[in-house]
Amino acid sequence: MKMQRTIVIRRDYLHYIRKYNRFEKRHRNMSVHLSPCFRDVEIGDVVTIGECRPLSKTVRFNVLKVTKGSSSKKSFKKF
Repeated sequence: MKMQRTIVIRRDYLHYIRKYNRFEKRHRNMSVHLSPCFRDVEIGDVVTIGECRPLSKTVRFNVLKVTKGSSSKKSFKKF
């Protein structure tokens, strides 16, 4: 852990290329403040973030909710 109370999340999204009429996968790494009340965050968990005031040079978001990631088996979830 390089930073205290800060995690780096990967935000995946699709970008549309008009010339080829297709989407491509892209991602953005974001530094997010992790409050001490969220203690059990592990790699693979899904987090909900919200914008806040700048806390440091790179941190502009807070963790609002942590959803445990799925197990190693592929699973489906309802909307």
